[in-house]
Amino acid sequence: MNPQNQPVNINNPLKAMQTGETEIFEVKRHPFGILTTYIGTAFILLVFAILIYGLGPVILPSYHDQVIRFGSLLFLIMLIFALVIVGVAHIVYWGNRWILTSDSLTQVTQFSLFNKQSSQLSLANLEDVTAQTNGILAKMFNFGILKAETAGEHSKFTFIYCPNPEKYAQLILLAREQFEQGLRNESEPTQVAAPVAPQPVQPPAQQPPVPPAMPPTV
Repeated sequence: MNPQNQPVNINNPLKAMQTGETEIFEVKRHPFGILTTYIGTAFILLVFAILIYGLGPVILPSYHDQVIRFGSLLFLIMLIFALVIVGVAHIVYWGNRWILTSDSLTQVTQFSLFNKQSSQLSLANLEDVTAQTNGILAKMFNFGILKAETAGEHSKFTFIYCPNPEKYAQLILLAREQFEQGLRNESEPTQVAAPVAPQPVQPPAQQPPVPPAMPPTV
């Protein structure tokens, strides 16, 4: 969250800002979810290289040069294919995010390279926020599942591989509380003090004239 409580520039695909609405945070998935794809792809390429350049010439020593040339061509094709797959997975994975403003919660779901869905939920309809951290790895790397629910059907937002889900759940609940407080303040009638009528100024009371002192009698 912005420590100075100032609006931040966030790429919200459903950006329909209301008067006075501010953007609070944008959260993307934890790197752990895509890290397994990177490691798995590198492991497959390593095994394939060992088979081509290590075991191939040993198994077929009479065709050493042919094995190396043909294996190198296959490895190059497989490398290009793996890079394309990893690149698409990278774009799809990091395309998923949640965006919270002072008025609504937006969920951006990237299903594939050309398939993206954006949904928006007003904080007025938000009923519950749940943060789940399951497993040893999730505890170690501090990621989990963040859910936002409403009373209606098909109105549940689910964000997997959310970094620090408890923190973002608290921020959403705090934003909803501030949103409801603003609604209550708007619904309260404004008390206008009645004008006070000016009081007439009373003239000072006239004092009776003091009679002159009589001279003493001889």
